Amino acid sequence: MNAKAADISVQAWQSDGILLEQYCYTAGIVEPLPKHCHEEYQFGLSFDCAGQYHYRGASHDIPIASLSIIHSGEVHAPSDRTFLPEPITFWMMTIHPKWFQSASADLAASEISPFFPDIYLADPQLNQLFITLQQKTDLQSQLERDINLWDFLSYLLTNYAENRLVGSPLSSTRTAIKQVCDYLHAHFATDVTLDQLSELAGLSRFHLSRVFRQEIGLSLTAYQTQLRISHAKKLLAEGMAIATVASLTGFYDQSHFGWQFKRRVGVTPGNYRETTVCRKTTSHAIS
Repeated sequence: MNAKAADISVQAWQSDGILLEQYCYTAGIVEPLPKHCHEEYQFGLSFDCAGQYHYRGASHDIPIASLSIIHSGEVHAPSDRTFLPEPITFWMMTIHPKWFQSASADLAASEISPFFPDIYLADPQLNQLFITLQQKTDLQSQLERDINLWDFLSYLLTNYAENRLVGSPLSSTRTAIKQVCDYLHAHFATDVTLDQLSELAGLSRFHLSRVFRQEIGLSLTAYQTQLRISHAKKLLAEGMAIATVASLTGFYDQSHFGWQFKRRVGVTPGNYRETTVCRKTTSHAIS
């Protein structure tokens, strides 16, 4: 019996020189891709299939759960395999060098296009940062997307670039952090960016992200989300509709709001609203 061609499905998110993709293949026949190159850096990760690249004049095996790296401008080709015995899933990211240049300027006041000598990196922490980037972007605030990107880039630059950078020491900037906190309190439902907060604080994006966590004990995104949840609880206690609360507190939709709320409060918004409204009604009847 002849084998069928593999079915391929792709989900992709693109924004300003960054392309994130998730590929899902069924078992079956596949057609190898030709050699090519591109201006962007390319990263790939799979937890269920070893990879292979023809790159830098040789064939390189990429172990499962290792992040592959294709440098900007270098000719390469994926595996020449023609058949997949099992389904596979992998994540890809292509990113323009300008993002590394911007990150390095923020991190150490030195704008570079980094060179990564390794073909792949076996680092669970790096994998987690990469997978966090791959989360569906329309379910994240702009601030969350910004922070996730800077965390990934700074980790790569400081740990794996051949011309690696060392970040400047953290210093106390409590006045600047207070300004950021006050701004987030006043604009908790607004889709603020890391650039906006950085300009407000007078700090680079990397320095703000690091020193905020040092001073407050939470990341900027965790702090923003907690503010939104706190305001949501008050609105739910007033008996407001869940969809309305989600919209007024800056969440993408009711489903995303429900997931975040239960994660941080322990119950669903519906349960919280029903219990709180019931208690208020009972208390009023007794008085």
